[in-house]
Amino acid sequence: MEELKYELWLTKLDISNTKKNRLTDCLKDAKSVYEADKHKLMATNMVGEETADTIVNSKRTYDLDAEYIKFKTYNQKLITRPMEDFPGKLKIIKNAPYGLFYIGTLPHDLDKCVAIVGARRCSEYGRSMANELAEELSKRGYIIVSGMALGIDNSAHVGALKADGVSIAVLGCGVDICYPRNNINTYVGLQKKGAIISDFPPGTPPINNNFPSRNRIISALANQVIIIEAREKSGSLITADFALDQGKDIYALPGRITDSLSSGCNRLIEQGAGIITSVTGFVNNLEDVRLNTLYTDEYDNVADVFTEIDDKVVYSLLDYYPKSIETIINETNLDLMRVLSSIMNLCEMGYAREAFVNQYVKIK
Repeated sequence: MEELKYELWLTKLDISNTKKNRLTDCLKDAKSVYEADKHKLMATNMVGEETADTIVNSKRTYDLDAEYIKFKTYNQKLITRPMEDFPGKLKIIKNAPYGLFYIGTLPHDLDKCVAIVGARRCSEYGRSMANELAEELSKRGYIIVSGMALGIDNSAHVGALKADGVSIAVLGCGVDICYPRNNINTYVGLQKKGAIISDFPPGTPPINNNFPSRNRIISALANQVIIIEAREKSGSLITADFALDQGKDIYALPGRITDSLSSGCNRLIEQGAGIITSVTGFVNNLEDVRLNTLYTDEYDNVADVFTEIDDKVVYSLLDYYPKSIETIINETNLDLMRVLSSIMNLCEMGYAREAFVNQYVKIK
């Protein structure tokens, strides 16, 4: 469609995601941004003169039609934030991606997503656990999200595919590049049963600076993030940091205290992450939590206390693990002011408290 060539231009434009998102929120879509002159761009108060100049100048050097024709020769698709099917989970995070390139089929329902990440140079035990967890979760209908790296990531994807489940790989390069090349079978398999996605344009090489950015998308898509084997300083712990900031539940596989591969996981558990002691037990517990999310025993006992329906809805979605305001908004479909009002009411009544900045837990 004609509008997509403008979306491709804006996605590839060298300005921040935040500025792209603000401009399209203000002007409606990429085509409107493209057609705006410098005065109109600056009148939005969303960008300064330097960014406005960058946008205007890009139109002199960027060939809309030629780039779009070139893009269509790739075996991939593009979805952007203004589009209806863009994942809602990614709209509310910090530095939300403006566009996603993908190969395969991007699931419409991302409600049951679990991320499994860990060490590239993992042990056979870690590889086996990632594979088994992914397989068992896939059998229960969960979508497995990871980064297609060597080691734990790849084992998680393989486990999902073995169970004929759906898996999503988030890359730190263009989706037209299979990285690492050793994972070519996984790369092909995911295109048939799931998707390979990236917010980097086609042809972008897998440089180190891209991977932390990639990790924020992995954690954002998931409701739970599982860390399997991580050293004290590893990319998996960056994913865990993003997950914590996004209000996601974090779980870790424990290991021997003398094993450097387990030091990061053991530290996460020490700091309050959930501990996985059994594959079957973890999967069953996850299902129990999911089934009781809206109707917990605590909710039944205190439901009559709440006079406002918003308070009941917000309380029913709070957990004993911290949830961010953004997550609550996404899960309740309530606007910011209604959620803030309910949170204040629940805190005043003693049914919730602020665990971290803008992250809340139930306490009854």
